[in-house]
Amino acid sequence: MKPKINIITIGVDELERAFVFYRALFEIEDDKIGAGEDHVAFFFDEDFSFVLFPREQIAQTAGKPEALEGTPGFVLSHRAESAEEVDAILERVLIGGGSIIAAGTETEWGYSAYFEDTEGNVWELMASPAAN
Repeated sequence: MKPKINIITIGVDELERAFVFYRALFEIEDDKIGAGEDHVAFFFDEDFSFVLFPREQIAQTAGKPEALEGTPGFVLSHRAESAEEVDAILERVLIGGGSIIAAGTETEWGYSAYFEDTEGNVWELMASPAAN
């Protein structure tokens, strides 16, 4: 895996408050913002996005029952070229001593998986239809 951080997702306690803050900070146009009930994404170019996501949901993504002390407050995402590359990276995660949180599966965004490094940091691997 040649790491390239394509998306940084941070956990927030109040999505609306965080959205107002980052929108003002980034001075970004409306057409560069995507939102859903559970997230807000700022699209800076085709290779980088900054996403706000409820902290409780990040805890779930990380396989934790709730957002307790030590629960990661962010997720690093790497865009792979294919589902096969995602699975190959997961094999190296295990060899290196990390753990798989969620094996590669088809999602609405493409093919994705989550893993935790040896220090508890959470990574998302994704192969979106545009990347294939």
